[in-house]
Amino acid sequence: MSLTHRLLALTLVASLPGLAAVGYGSINLRNTRYAEVRSEALRNAQVVASEIEQIFDGIQGSLRTVAEADEVSDASSTVCTDYVVRVRPHIEPLTAILVVGMDGNIRCFSEPSLASPNLATRDYFREAVDQRKFAIGSFIASKVSDRNIIPMGVPIVRNGKVEGAVVAGLNLEWLGNQLKQRGVPNRGSVLIADRSGMVISREPAPEKYVGKRINNTMGRIGASKPSTDDIIGMDGVARIIGYIPASMTPFGLYVSSGIARSEAFGPIDRALRNSIALFALGSTVAFLLAWLVGEGFIRRPLMRIVATAEAWRVGHDAARTGIVGRDDEIGILGQTFDRLMDENALREEQRATAEERREILVHELAHRVKNTLATVQSIASLSFRNSQGPEALRQFHERLQALVRSHDLLTRRNWQRADLSEIVEAAISPLKEERGHRFAISGPPVSLPPTTAVPISMIVHELCTNALKYGALSNETGQVSIGWRASSTPGGTAISMIWSESGGPTVHPPAEEGFGTRLIANLSGQLGGEANFRYPPSGLVCHLSLLSPVEEPRDE
Repeated sequence: MSLTHRLLALTLVASLPGLAAVGYGSINLRNTRYAEVRSEALRNAQVVASEIEQIFDGIQGSLRTVAEADEVSDASSTVCTDYVVRVRPHIEPLTAILVVGMDGNIRCFSEPSLASPNLATRDYFREAVDQRKFAIGSFIASKVSDRNIIPMGVPIVRNGKVEGAVVAGLNLEWLGNQLKQRGVPNRGSVLIADRSGMVISREPAPEKYVGKRINNTMGRIGASKPSTDDIIGMDGVARIIGYIPASMTPFGLYVSSGIARSEAFGPIDRALRNSIALFALGSTVAFLLAWLVGEGFIRRPLMRIVATAEAWRVGHDAARTGIVGRDDEIGILGQTFDRLMDENALREEQRATAEERREILVHELAHRVKNTLATVQSIASLSFRNSQGPEALRQFHERLQALVRSHDLLTRRNWQRADLSEIVEAAISPLKEERGHRFAISGPPVSLPPTTAVPISMIVHELCTNALKYGALSNETGQVSIGWRASSTPGGTAISMIWSESGGPTVHPPAEEGFGTRLIANLSGQLGGEANFRYPPSGLVCHLSLLSPVEEPRDE
C-alpha cells in the first residue's frame, strides 16, 4: 500500500469517529424519543380512560335516577313504558332503556322491540341484582335495538328489596363519535375493547374493527398494571401503544392509545439522513485534499528519507537526510533519522534495564510463592500433628480458605498494603450472612503490609472458629466485639487488638492448650508479639499485642 493510499485510509479512519458520533447521537436521540413516546402514549390512554369513566359515571347516575322513579315500579307496563320512552331521548349515549323483572323478563322498554329475550342469565343483569351495583357487560349485538352495544344495568331497590333492574345499551356509534371529536394524531389510534378482547370502539376507521376480536393481546387485556408495548396494529401500522388493562379501569374495559412509529421517529430519521449526506460530502472533500497533500507535500520528502535509510542499510553510516530548517512533521522525521544511530545505544541500555526488572519481578514472585508454601506447610503440620481424621482435614481446609481470603484481599491491593478493618471483614466474611449482626467492629484505620495482614487474618479466623464451636457464636444470643488501637514505634506499628465474647455459653478455662490457641500464639510470635487469653464466665477475652514492622521499600 502506497503512502498516498495510507493517507486516504488514515482520512477514512479519522472520519469514522464522526460517523460513530452521528450514529451514537441518533441512537441516543431515538432512545430518548422512544421513552417520551411511551410516556405520551400511556398518558393519552389514561386521559381516554378518564373521559370514558366520566361517560359511564353520567350514565350510571341517569340509570339510577330512572331506577328510583315510581313509574318503573308501577304495575301497569303502559305507565312504565311511557316513562322510559319519555326519558330515553334525554340520555343521548343510550340506544334503549329496559325495565326487567327479577325473572329476567322485560316489563317495559323505550324503543320498538325486535325481540323480547329473557335476561335472567346475562352476567350484567345477575351482577346488578345480586350485588346491587352498576354493572357493565361485554359487547353484544342487541336483539332489542338491533345495534351493537355494551349492556349496562342498575338494580331497582324498593324498601331494601331488589325488584329488578334498569338495563340500557351504550350506543357504540355515539361512543365512536366522541372519540372522533377528541381527535387522534396522524396515523395514531385509540381503541376500546371488552374483557374478551372484542373491539367496541376504535379510531380511526371504526367500521372496519368494531365487533372484531384483537389478536394476541390477551396478555395486555388481563395484565396487572398499565404499561406500554410495541405492536403491529390491526391495520398493519407499527405503533407504540399505552394501554390500561380491563381490570384496572373502573368500568372494566381495555383502553389503549397508539402513536405511529413513523410519525414519532420521522423527524429523527430525516435528520439522520441529512447528517449522513453531509458527512459523505465532507468525507469526499477530505479524501480529495488528502490525496493532493500526500502526493505534493509528503511523498517526495519521505522518499528522500527512505533513500537515506537504504544507505544506512548497506553500511553508509555517514549518510544523513540533510533535512534542516523545517519544524513540521517531515523535518522532525528527517532529524529523527539523523539521531537514530545515537539512540540505538540508548535503546540497548533500556532493553537491558527492562530485562533486569523482569528478573527482579520473577525473584519476587518466587519469594512470595515460597512464603505461601511455607505457610501452608506450617498449617498442615499443626493441623495433622495430633489428628488425621476427617475433622482435621476439614479444619485444615477452612484454614486454607482463610489464607486464600487474605491473599485475595492483598491481590486486589496489588500486594501493597491492606487496611486492618478490611482484613478483619475478610476473615469473618463466611459468617456475615447469618451472624454478621452479632459482630461489633471498631478501630482506627491501620495500613498493614502483606507480612502482617496474612497472620492477622489467620488469627481472626481461628478465633471465629473457636467462637462458632464453643463460644459466643455457638448459640443464638452471643455477641463478639473486635477492637484495636495502633501507635507508631521505631520498630513499626504497635497494634493492640482485643477479641471479646459475651452472651454465649458459660466459659471455663480449658484443661489443656488446643491447636487453635497454639496457632494463635505462633502467629502472634511471628509478628513480634503475644496473645493473652482470659476466660471469665461471660465469654472469652483474647488480647493480642502485635508489631507490624516497617516495610522495606520495593525495587521498581
